Amino acid sequence: MNCGFTLAELLVAVVAASVVSIGALGVYSGYYRLYLLLYGGYQKETAAALEELRRINPYESGPCLRR
Repeated sequence: MNCGFTLAELLVAVVAASVVSIGALGVYSGYYRLYLLLYGGYQKETAAALEELRRINPYESGPCLRR
């Protein structure tokens, strides 16, 4: 009695796994591009807010005046 897979069955499994992994890679690539786009916008907003705080409080990185 022969137990095992034929070459055709193994090739079909490999092709199916390849198609699924290519699809997953495409979805992940889109997600990663969106992440970079949103993170870049967040960095610009944060830099603008920090610059505004530095303009308001020039002693932010130096010695502070105490009462």
